[in-house]
Amino acid sequence: MARSGTSVGTVIRWDGDEGTGLVEAPGCPGDCWVEAAALHPSARGTLRAGQVVEVEWTDTGAGAHPVRADRVTPRDDLQATPGG
Repeated sequence: MARSGTSVGTVIRWDGDEGTGLVEAPGCPGDCWVEAAALHPSARGTLRAGQVVEVEWTDTGAGAHPVRADRVTPRDDLQATPGG
């Protein structure tokens, strides 16, 4: 049975050419694989490493990336301030 949830996490890698990346989020059972198709329109088709996002995920337990993002929404209200 697939588990799912919603967590606030951080983009740890984004490949703009491939339109794929990884998000690390507490409560998520591993790094979450993200594809551009899962991005909320406010992301404008891209993410950046270090960006805070809300991720709706599903743990299928299958394949090379068992935890996949169903929807990723940038959380500009939670962004860290460099040097802050």
